[in-house]
Amino acid sequence: MGGVGKTTILKHIHNDLLKQQRFERVIWVTISKEFNVMKVQDDIAGALKLKEDWPREGDKLRRAAILSEMLKNAGKHVLILDNVWDKVSLEEVGIPEPSGSNGCKMVLTTRSEHVCKYMGCKVKPLSEEEALILFLNKVGPNIVQSPTIMPTLKLVVRECAGLPLTIVVVAGTMKGEDNPHIWKNALGELKERIGKVEGVEAEVIERLKFSFDHLKDKQAKHCFLYCTVYPEDFEIEMDELIECWIEEGFIDDMGTRQEMKDKGLTILKKLEDNCLLENITNVFGQPCIKMHDAVRDMALSITSMNPRYIVQAGLQLTEGNGVQILRKYGLCITP
Repeated sequence: MGGVGKTTILKHIHNDLLKQQRFERVIWVTISKEFNVMKVQDDIAGALKLKEDWPREGDKLRRAAILSEMLKNAGKHVLILDNVWDKVSLEEVGIPEPSGSNGCKMVLTTRSEHVCKYMGCKVKPLSEEEALILFLNKVGPNIVQSPTIMPTLKLVVRECAGLPLTIVVVAGTMKGEDNPHIWKNALGELKERIGKVEGVEAEVIERLKFSFDHLKDKQAKHCFLYCTVYPEDFEIEMDELIECWIEEGFIDDMGTRQEMKDKGLTILKKLEDNCLLENITNVFGQPCIKMHDAVRDMALSITSMNPRYIVQAGLQLTEGNGVQILRKYGLCITP
């Protein structure tokens, strides 16, 4: 299930492990929907910081054998695999079987029910009380103190089905709204949206679309959807993204380039406030934007109905190729 809070929990585990220093290494690898053995091997080798001994090309089996030796020599470690879409053959990748004797551990997250059963684990949605606390933390103190809004607000929270991502996105959309009639309308809208679709994933997408549809700024909508041209889990440099928005014509021509950049930053802030984009800092200390994979699924569902770009994932473009945008043909290809 998307948006239940798997990655957030894993981040807390990762940070706690780093603080406790019980393991010599804590390795984090994000697995994309289009699983690629060689990319996972490269990511683990990169995390081990042993790139000088690592063959960038070559046979997968040979690379798996080398990686297995690297991990065996890495000491006591935890390997975190985030966003696993299918069963992963540890042997094929080159990951030694974690055991009590080697003291190594492996943690993973997945949306897939059969992977959960295979691995014997599952994350449950929040309880009603936990969901309400999270919603109130995001929606603002003036709303919390309003007795005329609270009964409707609790029903809105219930429609979020205990999913942390949905809760923070809907709360971000309603933040500061003190009109009880608008809250009642939001409740009715959420119920109507969910009633039109079948399946858990489709319901998640409809809840997230609620926030997108409530963006009053058409420019902000175009800018948000543009982010789908980047690969899943991609850390988008903030300055680069705003420059792309300007070049695409999403930001109106203004007196100076700096004014246009300021407008871009204002749009970014709005999208962050609505929890549609996440503000992060990459390993180089640069401010970046990241889109949650469930939010990206929602955005792709919108662009598929009214495409401005053709987005093709899974081509495994190299880092040097980056994101290729063939503006002449309106075609975008992502790794």
